[in-house]
Amino acid sequence: MKQATKQASLFREIIVDNFAGGGGASTGISLAIGRSVDIAINHDPAAIAMHKVNHPDTEHYCESVWDIDPRIVTGGRQVALCWFSPDCKHFSKAKGGKPVEKKIRGLAWVAVRWAAT
Repeated sequence: MKQATKQASLFREIIVDNFAGGGGASTGISLAIGRSVDIAINHDPAAIAMHKVNHPDTEHYCESVWDIDPRIVTGGRQVALCWFSPDCKHFSKAKGGKPVEKKIRGLAWVAVRWAAT
């Protein structure tokens, strides 16, 4: 029975949280669908450490979203939801002032990369 469950999970569509942070978006997704996200990605060790505490059943990658190959981390499994919450405070008015750093705008392009891959 346990082997059958393991095999079924190999064919289940997965959920990936890019820019995972401490796990707020993952918590919302989990509450909405009734299970943990499968993969969380963030470059910050402190953020990944917090995410691991909040979501111990998730597979964690402490790497830049640009260094991750979607085909490898998903293991060829279908992705049902890929969540992206790139940092916006340095190029939007969310920080309360003028945009600070324009080059960080490129983070949003990782969503296109995942979709194309």
